[in-house]
Amino acid sequence: MTDLDRAAVLQTRVPRRRADRFQINGYFFFILPGVAFVLALTLFPALYGVYISLTNLNLGYVGSSFVGLDNYVRFFTWNDLGLVARNTLTFVATSVILQVVIGLAVAILLDQRLIGYRLMRSITILPWVLPSVVVGLVFAQIFGGSRLGIANYLLSLVGIGQMSWFADPALAMAILIGVCTWRGIPFAVIVLLGGLQTLPRDVYEAAAIDGATRWQRFRYITVPMLRPIILICLIMGTGGALNSLDIPLALTGGGPGNATELIAISLYKQSFLQLDISYGATIGTVMLIANLVLIVLYLSVLKPRRRAERG
Repeated sequence: MTDLDRAAVLQTRVPRRRADRFQINGYFFFILPGVAFVLALTLFPALYGVYISLTNLNLGYVGSSFVGLDNYVRFFTWNDLGLVARNTLTFVATSVILQVVIGLAVAILLDQRLIGYRLMRSITILPWVLPSVVVGLVFAQIFGGSRLGIANYLLSLVGIGQMSWFADPALAMAILIGVCTWRGIPFAVIVLLGGLQTLPRDVYEAAAIDGATRWQRFRYITVPMLRPIILICLIMGTGGALNSLDIPLALTGGGPGNATELIAISLYKQSFLQLDISYGATIGTVMLIANLVLIVLYLSVLKPRRRAERG
């Protein structure tokens, strides 16, 4: 190749690289509006909430001033913090585990393509479509402590007397967990069912030929392959349960007493009933940090096994 040929090749390559570089960079202009919109709805409110938590803003008074970490000291010395933390941990852990376990069982059942599986898929998603406040109000009427409540009416048919469902702390928490689990199962079913349908069938056929039982195929093939999907369900379910306000507020309101008081209900009461915006922002900031810590823990559980599998 002569010098003229090499120069011609270089001249043709340089414009192509610049054109490719321009096309790649040009894509970012299309996603910038979406990124800016998401950041405006998430990052800015979060940072502004952190700023408010460092002040003494109260809608019952005029003006506010910087108080530093006084609100956080007040939060961590709160007398009911242990009770609220225990209630929140019990509610989040139990409801999320039940959502994932029951959702996985329902997803496996729907993946079998039995008779009427299309109808069952449609019915399964119904609880997720209903507004959360409506769900809370409906179940509050079902378990109402009078003869008008459907639950007490059904008990009367079998000769059992009326029950005050929300007067017993343990029973009230169990009802709250059950309703929120029922509301969150469809999301887990949809995500896990989509994951099941992407799994390679030849792996199951090979395992069946080798004599593996259904339980062994589920334990050693299905669960490991679905592990990233399960972790997504855990992350989304944990965030939803930790920030859950509508159903607990409509169903129990934190009662009886403070037996079902969750951290989200405390934030609502401080911000909208006591009008203590700065203290409510403090609780919200603690919830944000708790969400981030849980996400990091979930991801840390995922990484070691991936490295082992790659190694």
